[in-house]
Amino acid sequence: MGLMTFAWVVCILLWNLGSAEGRIQDLYNENTPDAIQQNTVAGGTHRRFQNTRAVTNLALGRPCYASSDDLTGKPVRMAFDGNSATRWSSAYEDEQWIYVDLGSVRAISSVVLQWESAYARMFQIQTSTDLSAWTTVYFNYDGKRGTNSIPLSVSARYVKMYAWQRATQWGYSLWEMEVWGSSTETSTKPITVLDYFKSISGKQTVIGIHNREPNSAPAMQTNKIYSITGRWPALWSGDFLFTSSDVNNRWTMFNEALNQWKSGAIVQIMMHVVPPTQLEPGNWEGGVVSRLSNDQWNDLITNGGNLNRAWKARLDNYAQYFQFLKNNNVQVLFRPFHEMNQGVFWWAGRPGSSGTAALYYYNWSPYNPGNDYWDIFSLDVYNKDGYTAQKYNTAVSVAGSKPIAIGECDVLPTASQLALQPRWTFVMSWAELTFSSNTNAQIQALYSAGNVITMDKLPKFFRK
Repeated sequence: MGLMTFAWVVCILLWNLGSAEGRIQDLYNENTPDAIQQNTVAGGTHRRFQNTRAVTNLALGRPCYASSDDLTGKPVRMAFDGNSATRWSSAYEDEQWIYVDLGSVRAISSVVLQWESAYARMFQIQTSTDLSAWTTVYFNYDGKRGTNSIPLSVSARYVKMYAWQRATQWGYSLWEMEVWGSSTETSTKPITVLDYFKSISGKQTVIGIHNREPNSAPAMQTNKIYSITGRWPALWSGDFLFTSSDVNNRWTMFNEALNQWKSGAIVQIMMHVVPPTQLEPGNWEGGVVSRLSNDQWNDLITNGGNLNRAWKARLDNYAQYFQFLKNNNVQVLFRPFHEMNQGVFWWAGRPGSSGTAALYYYNWSPYNPGNDYWDIFSLDVYNKDGYTAQKYNTAVSVAGSKPIAIGECDVLPTASQLALQPRWTFVMSWAELTFSSNTNAQIQALYSAGNVITMDKLPKFFRK
């Protein structure tokens, strides 16, 4: 089978490093040259969407508002009157919006837009519970004339169509805007990221992608997924990294982390960095991929040692980036020092209480300091036998009742494989390997599957 490699994920909930809330553990799956390259150069409650139209059109006859109308007798109310022979028409300008007040928070399963010939080339569907904070739950950058049926799984009181590019010289015109869902009021209490993963375990799987170097373009891989699928990954992952350019652009990467959180994504941070025997920036070979002598390692984990002081000074520097996220109420999945059970990286391959576990207390088996120090157990899958029952059962056995995840992969699992192994709470594919190891059709199939959660299906997360 090859070596299974793993890690612990720490979920930093509003920067509470003193508890396990927020750690991810990661298992690495194969110690081969190809597999090693993967790591290199470098909410409201969730409701599952049923593929059936909901009982009622919640928007029919409800109070509604628009940025404008064309002053020719086509007011906003005509988009919500149930009459397909009347319509709302906006001013002849690009940025326009229309929204409806459902009266109370409802579970929404779909929005239907019936466009006249003056339709939007680019538009979003946004929702809100308080008319203050709006969440984008759907994007369309290639809109079409006619009826657009948009499946959703959100809870909201207000639903807005926000358009920013016209397809014609006219404004925007809708025969009808329907919001389908349950007539029963629903709770909108936000949820933490960790509690959300617990809630979907055994039911659905979050899909995400790592954005490795360059840190100067920290959304490159995420944007490529959208260009292929028309859906945003639910999880965005970034990395401290180690080259001169990447170190200099760490703030660019962390600002992107904030942007992704504000857009509705789950945020993860990794840490491929050089050892404290070296100054930053550094190299992959001889840096991230290197090994400390036993004397150096003991100096590192001994309080007051030269390397111990150097490492603590480095951590003080790293902490400022997390403080920035804390100040902006971002919950972080922190996945440092992954694949600790193989000896490729300078922090890895040292079992026992004085080994890797002594460095960060986030690891498993001989590396595991105990369940109080991690929140999610993740397995990296790179070897050729793929998503076997043995790997899944091992992860379940180690994690117990805690969530499990595919921390990294090149070949994506299929929706059918995830249905057979339903406790995987997220899958994160590795940057460019996503596109070299899977066809566009395979990526599209996974991102559109009913048991896979893209960003538009995520709930509203708790913000302090």
